[in-house]
Amino acid sequence: MNSPTYIDDYLTSKAFDGQSRLVYGTSGLGGVWGSVQESESIDAVLYALEHGVSVFDTAPSYGNAQEILGRALAQWNGPRPFVSTKVGRLRGEDAFDFKLDFSSEGMTKSLENSLTALGLDHVDLLFLHEPQLVPLENIDAILDTLKRFKEEGLVKKIGVGGNPTVAFLPYITKDNFDVVSGFLKMDACNLSTFQGDIQLLKKEHIAYYAASALHFGLLGNRYEQCLKDGADGNWIIQADLDNAKAIKKIADEQNMPLSSLAQRYLFSIEEADRVVVGARNLEQITTTIEDWKQGKLPKVVFDQITNTILK
Repeated sequence: MNSPTYIDDYLTSKAFDGQSRLVYGTSGLGGVWGSVQESESIDAVLYALEHGVSVFDTAPSYGNAQEILGRALAQWNGPRPFVSTKVGRLRGEDAFDFKLDFSSEGMTKSLENSLTALGLDHVDLLFLHEPQLVPLENIDAILDTLKRFKEEGLVKKIGVGGNPTVAFLPYITKDNFDVVSGFLKMDACNLSTFQGDIQLLKKEHIAYYAASALHFGLLGNRYEQCLKDGADGNWIIQADLDNAKAIKKIADEQNMPLSSLAQRYLFSIEEADRVVVGARNLEQITTTIEDWKQGKLPKVVFDQITNTILK
């Protein structure tokens, strides 16, 4: 398995008992990527719920996102959605301000605060946030705390929220985690997760959340700016830029917005047990839901994109 598989049923996830594959990631709604209007953020969540979105992901470090999601859920009279949040990273000033607490006491308090903000008595999935920053000398105590949350019924599943380091990989086992949420390694300009990560997860029967479908905006509204700024060697490498330019040509040939092509490409990948989209406002979630309804790409276009990235 060194390339993505074209999916049959893009709507539902086998790894999540036939529930939806589409996840609304709320980092943009909380203000960490720029100022937002709380009322519009709540409207975006309610619009998503009203139009069939049934899975949400949030975190303490996403600004006001947990509170916004909680206020929207308090107004929602439909079925309870699947909700995930995170522990380990706390709220900061913005997306680049890292405040960490991986102690048992810190993670317990963080989860309690999250449940209060969300208005829930449990979350369906709890991620250990920022695995690259986890103090591995304390990993046994960290895992014991996460498993205790599960035993107490505060969480249903446990996951890793971020790209694991090589040093963290030995702990990615089914005994420890149910899900890994990775980013920038499975999208329409980068398929590096197929160089070993996905194989490990599938062997362990661990589900995969494919986050950042637009590669931090390179495949969306930051395309021109990213090309102007160039590769930073960290989040966006030169190969990503080169691939994005080639994928933009395919989008133009298909008379399709680059962002729509990119999202629908990720919708088409079977190995993405769930796809996390990060609409920041009502306009963006409206477009994303339209893309979702359009569904997976035709296989010929899917193959063209895959072959372009893997060339």
